[in-house]
Amino acid sequence: MSTRISDVGESWLIKFILSRISKIDGSKLGPGDDAFDFTSPRRVVCSGDTLVEHTDVPPEMTLRQVGRKAVVAVISDLAAKGAEPRYIVTQLGLRRDLRVEEFEELWAGLEDACKEYNVKIVGGDTNEADEIILSVFGIGFSDNPIPRTGARPGERVAVTGLFGATYTGLHALFNSITDKKWEKLRESVLNPKARLYEGILMAKSGLVTSSIDSSDGLAASLQQLSQASGVGIIIEDLPIDPLAAEYAKQFGLDLFDAVMFGGEEYELVVTLPDSAIDELNQKLSSFQGRLIPIGRVSEKKEVEVLWQGSVRRVVAGGWEHFVSKG
Repeated sequence: MSTRISDVGESWLIKFILSRISKIDGSKLGPGDDAFDFTSPRRVVCSGDTLVEHTDVPPEMTLRQVGRKAVVAVISDLAAKGAEPRYIVTQLGLRRDLRVEEFEELWAGLEDACKEYNVKIVGGDTNEADEIILSVFGIGFSDNPIPRTGARPGERVAVTGLFGATYTGLHALFNSITDKKWEKLRESVLNPKARLYEGILMAKSGLVTSSIDSSDGLAASLQQLSQASGVGIIIEDLPIDPLAAEYAKQFGLDLFDAVMFGGEEYELVVTLPDSAIDELNQKLSSFQGRLIPIGRVSEKKEVEVLWQGSVRRVVAGGWEHFVSKG
């Protein structure tokens, strides 16, 4: 019979967690203290994100992938600001019927992401919940964090990758479509990647005027940039993933929706002077990164997309908690 965390209690969880984290170099407070401390000569950039089992965990996602995804979401937020992530604080809401080995798998996923992005778990909290809830708070450093508010008319809008894979990948997962042809689409959902090094490089360059990650979908990201900067955006070339386009055609999905309203792509959406794109792409190519120009900043204070010979105004879209159904 499997041991459940209700059998071992919170004291076992805390002992397990403390055995997996280490004291921060130069800190006065160690693991198990009421808080943690650090010193920094640079700007401290912080962000938090919460993963909830019933809304954020699709079919086939393992608990290890769940743990990893919770960290990737926060790393992506820090990447959008150009911050170098350093520390993670985790708040774990766990079902009492969760098996010990399942918890260990979940924790292994957190550690996977921390190793991948070179961050340390330095503290947190545990509590009982009706479902798995992972709240992750990330702390990073930057000399020049990139705001959402800097876009100016005439600048270019660019992204770090193509869109549509997560929308179609979710469709494949929820409909048990397992053909290996679509594996890349499913993987985009199960094992997302944050554009960390692109974000850090762009912040260091000083060439990017505004930035946001696309975790809520391309449409929502464009709207949020537009509103924060008090400008309009017109998209001239949608960044369409060709495999997603093929999938959408085969299964009768709306390709425009797949590209604009997917979410959790964790790409970066940025604005910058036209003259800066080639310079940044040359720098980004050193680790196979790139910026794809997709449109321009305008004065109209609306988000519009040129699509199949007509102009579509983007009014609302993307994922919004308390409103979206999923």
